Amino acid sequence: MKRSRTLHLTTPSSRAPGRNLSTQTKAEALRASRPAIHTGEPIEHCYRAILEASSSAILLLSTASIILEWNHAAEVISGWTADEALGRSYLELCLPIEAHESFLAELVHAAEGNQRRGFESPLRTRTGSLTMVSWNMSRVVGAGGRLIGLIAIGTATVPQPRLEEELRLAQAQARSATRRALLATEEERCRIARELHDEFGQALTGLKFDLAWLNRKLSHAPACADGGDLQHKVHAMSGSVDRLLDAVRATATALRPAMLDDLGLIPALESLATTFQDRTGAGCAVAVAPEWSSLALPSETSTVLFRIAQELLTNVMRHAAASQVRIRLTSDSDNVRLDVTDNGTGISPERLATTDSFGLRGMQERVSLLGGSFHIAGTSGLGTTASASLPARRPKALADGPVVECAAP
Repeated sequence: MKRSRTLHLTTPSSRAPGRNLSTQTKAEALRASRPAIHTGEPIEHCYRAILEASSSAILLLSTASIILEWNHAAEVISGWTADEALGRSYLELCLPIEAHESFLAELVHAAEGNQRRGFESPLRTRTGSLTMVSWNMSRVVGAGGRLIGLIAIGTATVPQPRLEEELRLAQAQARSATRRALLATEEERCRIARELHDEFGQALTGLKFDLAWLNRKLSHAPACADGGDLQHKVHAMSGSVDRLLDAVRATATALRPAMLDDLGLIPALESLATTFQDRTGAGCAVAVAPEWSSLALPSETSTVLFRIAQELLTNVMRHAAASQVRIRLTSDSDNVRLDVTDNGTGISPERLATTDSFGLRGMQERVSLLGGSFHIAGTSGLGTTASASLPARRPKALADGPVVECAAP
């Protein structure tokens, strides 16, 4: 059972317990300098609860560094239990030799009534490892101004290089998790696009053939009063099936265009531009630098560039009121670049500055996950230019990661 810990000390021992004393003598000496507990006093329980609930190590030391109090947080930081620490020298138990002199100097300053705040000192744990602790220290005075001991409150600190390393690790983990989520999204898009094509598309095609068969039968059937109405109904149903087929194909293409996987990025962008022109009536041209003919982009890079072009054209359709859009692909020895320029109303600085623009934020995140950069700028009445630059080769940090491979629907 752990010894009681309190700060209301009675008469101190004439000799501080030391490592050369017997266990019984040390215990007697410690009891002589320990607090007088007033049983039943609620304030004592409050002090005890605060002491044990604190996340900071709280020690009561004699001026010779003998440990008189040792709370739970001190046990956690050091690895020494209160029963093992009480009565021992803090210097000998927890400090490397080179830190003895400076710590004793702090004890002297505190004993003279000078509060010590934020001084750092290494703490050697039970396992031998070192932890840097920031201490606040002041003296505890009893009745008549008698010095009872020195209270030290310590918090383990993390060195700046370690903090930076932990921050870098956390950021890398967050980027990795986001990237895995995006990859999972693309894989799910592939799966849904295949199901739309294979299941719904084939079912609708079969239904169209059935309607064509029915129409032929009706045309050769003996004339009846409702024959014309039935054929008209069959034609209407066939038209509905055609529209459903078109919708299914368009949805499957939007989810994951087969052309991107079968023929590559450039044909996929050209198809995207054609679809944009058909929907809006605005011109949309794709210009490709000659050096692209020799490039073999990673699948993930092609997917990101296509998704960014797709999102940008959607934004132009919704907000820009543009009559001309130009998609341009260029590259140098290290990077590939996508530029999308329109002659529309121009994106406002307010929309660029907003934090809830999901589309813009999503494009920035996609590019940054592959080690690239994204920039967008607009002038009111003159249009907008958005640029995404990505490494031409898969970054080394991502070389062993997953890639999206989608079978063509």
